Amino acid sequence: MSKPITNNRTNNADAMAALRTEIDRVDTALLNLIAERMDLAAAVRRAKSGANVWRPSREESHVRDLARKAGVTAPELVSHIWAELTSASLTLQGPIGLHIALVGDALSSWSLVRDRFGASIPAHTYPTTSAALAAAFADLEGVAVLPAPGNMSNWWTALGPDGAMSGMHILAALPRIGNWNWPVAVAVSKAAIEPSGDDITLVYVEAGSLAAPLTLGKIFESAGMLATPRAEVNGRSLYSVPGYFTDNSPEISSLSVQVKAVRVIGVLPTPIPLPVED
Repeated sequence: MSKPITNNRTNNADAMAALRTEIDRVDTALLNLIAERMDLAAAVRRAKSGANVWRPSREESHVRDLARKAGVTAPELVSHIWAELTSASLTLQGPIGLHIALVGDALSSWSLVRDRFGASIPAHTYPTTSAALAAAFADLEGVAVLPAPGNMSNWWTALGPDGAMSGMHILAALPRIGNWNWPVAVAVSKAAIEPSGDDITLVYVEAGSLAAPLTLGKIFESAGMLATPRAEVNGRSLYSVPGYFTDNSPEISSLSVQVKAVRVIGVLPTPIPLPVED
């Protein structure tokens, strides 16, 4: 004999009520933890006196580790949640600002920025990359979000040894999540170049006069570096190299004696990969 339908409905309603109570409990716990995190961010601000607010290498390393620990939770969700938490924390720590070049599809640009930087950091938009870069350079803790170097995006030459923005570095890739070979956009600031633990180094090179058959590719190879050309304009080239290198690395020093000028102008943390579907 089957149970009355009313009893089944009552049991389902009770079960749903219990589940909603548990969800409310978890939400309250999350809210308390977020408040605690904001208090810690305020303490960081007092300790740092508002200087050197953005440390992308530390942030990327942390999010990468969290995504690894998250198990079945999608890495996109982990990234989005921590983008918002970090955004709110950074605004407590100092006067950080985003200076965004909306080149091409503005809606897509905004989506990339929000996915990576959250919604709390004050944002300003500009019609050109040069305007966004100049604004970020003039801002004490400014971060410029620009199209990735390549094609017609030649703003990166300003970060070279004699460039007008030589104190700035390429420090983050957008999007942070994905299986890309080269990012859509990058973030540039005066923050220090530091390792995240899994990086791609960006090397600016002025070849000068190279005697045939010598090429930049062969020079990188002789220095033990697997370099990929990313952009070239007026004798200046940008290469990406897997791994973390600095201007003082032996490999970079080896390059410097064979070319006119060489400089590390940035380090991109490698993207957090998406799961590969079977």
